[in-house]
Amino acid sequence: MKVILILISALIIAGCSAMQIDAGISKYDTVADQIELGMTKQEALAVLSPTQESIPKSNRKRPEKYIKNDVKVEIYYMRSARQPDGLTTDDEFTPYLFNDGKLVGIGWQVLGGPKTQGQATSDTYINNSNTNTTVIY
Repeated sequence: MKVILILISALIIAGCSAMQIDAGISKYDTVADQIELGMTKQEALAVLSPTQESIPKSNRKRPEKYIKNDVKVEIYYMRSARQPDGLTTDDEFTPYLFNDGKLVGIGWQVLGGPKTQGQATSDTYINNSNTNTTVIY
């Protein structure tokens, strides 16, 4: 009997987490189109961050921050999808890339695609094709 109660409790807790994630994704979907390249980090995060508040911290992705070629690079990840597989993977997030506090890229294409476990990625990639802006990541 105890085992059954524990299993039922675990299912309820897992369901609540999924509902919280879905609520955050729904909020994200309503504001994502308000974000424009060139916005400051503060402007963009003021719109995006509140959409992620209902998502449990264990189901979020921490930002990445570093300096490369004298450019402060910050990548913030917003939960924008959920696959019902119980895993938290890169393809469930949309990355927002800031260079020196200015939004210069949105989405995985600018980063070369989602990272996958066990696959090495380059330290630096400079995308300078057909644009007036050099994006460093």
